[in-house]
Amino acid sequence: MTATPDSWTERFLLGITKEGSTEQQFAGITSEITGLDFGEKDIESTPLASGGRVVRPIPMTIESVTLKLYPVTALLDGTGIVQQFHPQVTDDSSVPVVVENTITRKKHKIVFVWSTTLPATASTLPTLGSPSYRVQIINAYMTRYKPSFDNREFTAEATFKWAPFNKAGTVGNKREEYTSGSAQLAAATTSVTAWA
Repeated sequence: MTATPDSWTERFLLGITKEGSTEQQFAGITSEITGLDFGEKDIESTPLASGGRVVRPIPMTIESVTLKLYPVTALLDGTGIVQQFHPQVTDDSSVPVVVENTITRKKHKIVFVWSTTLPATASTLPTLGSPSYRVQIINAYMTRYKPSFDNREFTAEATFKWAPFNKAGTVGNKREEYTSGSAQLAAATTSVTAWA
């Protein structure tokens, strides 16, 4: 069995599934996660006449992740991202691909996995004996798509946001999982909206 590394750096796998579509696979470099915000559980205090304070919790804030991607097409096969931001009535996979602006918003599942031996896909179980760290997110919306020609190459920053809990407040929309490799992680969820 391999030892857990001192830090999870360099390479990881990323899987993004749009509601009604299959998972797109992206090979990632950890430094290309340009923003990671797993919310804030802040507090306030109210002063009392006695000089004391009463602490009042503030509801947890929205969580988000911003990724730098290198799209080379407008397809939904891991080479493009624009159809995630502007979902078409029917996913367009026939050349020439045409993606029009839409008001449609669809939910997404996002899976990140770091492992000493990366699996075939982000949602595939890592090899038994390989220390692994996985983050799964459901009910996320792509809220920003910002193409750029920085460094004279076409890139795009994509931001996904999600509420920390379901409507009832009983189920979280993000899971962080770790194994030393001595036991297998549970299978990744197959649903965009539930832990199934």
